[in-house]
Amino acid sequence: MRTRALAAALLLALATGAAAHAAVLTPLVIGWEQFFTIEWQPDTRNGAPYVSGYIKNDWGMPAAKIRLLVESLGPGNQVAAQRVEWLGTTLTPGMRAQFQLRAPAPAAAYRVSVFAFDWVQAGGGDQR
Repeated sequence: MRTRALAAALLLALATGAAAHAAVLTPLVIGWEQFFTIEWQPDTRNGAPYVSGYIKNDWGMPAAKIRLLVESLGPGNQVAAQRVEWLGTTLTPGMRAQFQLRAPAPAAAYRVSVFAFDWVQAGGGDQR
């Protein structure tokens, strides 16, 4: 009987600890701000929270598979909820694209950053 109680307590502690230490997502490319400019503002669509804005490729190479990290912020700009969304287009150098992304949760403030992307490099390659 005591072994069962100990095992149950251990499982509860592990489950509680895992939930308390959920990982916060951060951009996969440190310094993405040197490659892209993002402008956004809070928005709503059919009563749901969104962020609307623009992203611009400031670098000299096309970027593809762009994923944006949208964060709902709580008091003190603490991350309350997160969502990663695909931009859905390749950005050539100097190109600007509009986005409307669902926010992960209603909040007083939001933050949008580039979570990940791939540079598109042309030509060369193995011509077998």
